[in-house]
Amino acid sequence: MAKKRVSSIDLSWMIFERMRDEVATPRGVSVAVVPDAELGWRAIIEGRGGRYLTAAAIRRFRSIENELRSDYSLAAD
Repeated sequence: MAKKRVSSIDLSWMIFERMRDEVATPRGVSVAVVPDAELGWRAIIEGRGGRYLTAAAIRRFRSIENELRSDYSLAAD
């Protein structure tokens, strides 16, 4: 099945919403999606927000990223 092409903003929101729904965090988490030559794209967490995530929350973040990467590719802006 072909991957659906979406913008980095849409991917960021998809990750943000799933993190909000699945992981209870004391503060909001800022997520950015950037192009990656090896993986196609990758998600990064803003530094201050990442300090408040537990190890389990970071693992879930990576899991969400991998799930979305299998379905979506980054559209050229």
